[in-house]
Amino acid sequence: MHVLKHAVRGNGHVHVAVDLACAQADAGHDVTFASARGSYDDLLREHGVRVVDVPEATGGPAAVRSGWALLRLAHRTRPEIMHAHMMSSAVLAYPVAKVTGAVLVTTVHNSFDAHSNLMRLGKVVVAVSEAERQALITKGFPPRKVVAVLNGAARSPRESLPLDDIGPLARPCVLSLSGIHPRKAVGDIISAFAEVHPEFPDWHLNVVGWGPEREALEARVADLSLTDSVHFMGSTLTPKPLLEAADVFASASLADPCPLTTTEARAAGCAIVATSVGGVPEVLDRGRAGQLVPPQDPPAMAAAFRRLMGDPAELAAWQDRARKGSEYLTVERVAADYEQVYRSVL
Repeated sequence: MHVLKHAVRGNGHVHVAVDLACAQADAGHDVTFASARGSYDDLLREHGVRVVDVPEATGGPAAVRSGWALLRLAHRTRPEIMHAHMMSSAVLAYPVAKVTGAVLVTTVHNSFDAHSNLMRLGKVVVAVSEAERQALITKGFPPRKVVAVLNGAARSPRESLPLDDIGPLARPCVLSLSGIHPRKAVGDIISAFAEVHPEFPDWHLNVVGWGPEREALEARVADLSLTDSVHFMGSTLTPKPLLEAADVFASASLADPCPLTTTEARAAGCAIVATSVGGVPEVLDRGRAGQLVPPQDPPAMAAAFRRLMGDPAELAAWQDRARKGSEYLTVERVAADYEQVYRSVL
C-alpha cells in the first residue's frame, strides 16, 4: 500500500509513487494507492492498482479522520508493506502498520525538508540517491536502516497518457523542465542563455513548468529583450515528446536529491547541462553522461551552452553520451530495487 497526503501532478514524489505502483501491479503484486486529490487515478486503475481516496490530513480533526480511514482500509486489504512517501503519511501509517502487522517503509524525497526526520519511523528508510543517503546519515539517521534506490523515470507508465497540447518547441533549443520556484533557479538558466544569445541568435530557450516565479521571470525576459527567443510553455503531464525534440536540457537546481526530469532527459537523448548538486552527479554518471556545472554560476552554464551551440559534433557527442547507459534509469529497475528492499524487511 502506497500512502500519500495527495497525488497531484507536478510533484516528483507523486510521480515516483505512481510509477512504482503501476510497475508493481504489472508484475503481479496486489497494490493499493491511498491518497487524496489524485491526478493519476485513471492511469493507476488501468494498471490494476486499487485506488482509494483517503481524506487529507490538514489539521487535528482531519488527521483523525484520515488515520481512521487508513486503518479501515488496511484492515480490508491487509498489506504486508505500507510505503509512505510524505512526512504526514509516515505519521499516519506508523500506528496503522503497528496495529495491522504491516511493515512500514518510508522514502525520503527531500532530506532538506525540516520535517524529514519523521521518516525514520519506517523500519527501513529509502533515499533516492547515495548523496541523499549520506545527507540523512549526517542528520542522524541510523546507517543500518537507510538504503539508496536511485530514482529513474525512463519508460514511465505516465508516458501512455494523452499528450498535452502545449505547442511545439521552437528550435534549435535549450529546454528547462521543472517547477518555477526558487530552489530550481530557472532564472540562472535564463541568465546563461542571455549571455550566449548574441552569439547564437537562432537558438531558443523553452521553459516548461509552472510556479510562483513565472511572472517575475517573464518580466525579466522582457527587460532583456528576449521575448522572441525565450518561451514559457506551461506545465505538462507528458514531457517525453518535448525532451525528444529538444537539443539541450538544462537544470540549475540549488538542491535536488534526484530529479526525475534529468533521468528522462538522458533517456530522450538530450545533451545535458546541470548543476552538480544532490543526486544529479549520480544520474549523469559523474559527468560522463552530461556536463556538470557549479550551482549559482550562470557563466559556467553559459560556457557549456556555448560549446554545444557552436559545435554540432560536440552537441551530437553529448547527446550520444546521455543515451548510453540510460537503461539503468528505467522504472522497471527502480521497481526491482524496491522489491529487494521489501523482501529484506519481510
